[in-house]
Amino acid sequence: MIRPLSMFIVSSMLVAAPTPKVLSPTATVQKQIETFNAHDLEGFLALFAEEVEVSEIPGTSAPTGKARLRELYAARFQANPDLHASAEAQMVSGDFVIQKEKIKGRAGKGPLVAVTIYQVKAGKIVRMWSLRD
Repeated sequence: MIRPLSMFIVSSMLVAAPTPKVLSPTATVQKQIETFNAHDLEGFLALFAEEVEVSEIPGTSAPTGKARLRELYAARFQANPDLHASAEAQMVSGDFVIQKEKIKGRAGKGPLVAVTIYQVKAGKIVRMWSLRD
């Protein structure tokens, strides 16, 4: 008699177990902006694929891989305590999120305006291209 009851409890626990939610491309990019603004390095990096490709348009290669991104953004957050990004315009097409972004709080520099293209797969940013003023 105990056996059928325990099977019911175990099977109901399996059904009730939450499944991890994968963010949409738009939600992933929005979360990336939020964690950037909070200077939450680990939260920020969690939104990128291990082998993320980063480049600037036209054709300038930038940091590739999450390890390099960690080095770069740890230094940026430390050197710029008021660093803050905002999206001024956005367009979405499938896995791609294209934003006009403004970054303020760069030590000794004025605001930076850039168009950034993110490619997002399974809730992770896999490619990021930037076109700056």
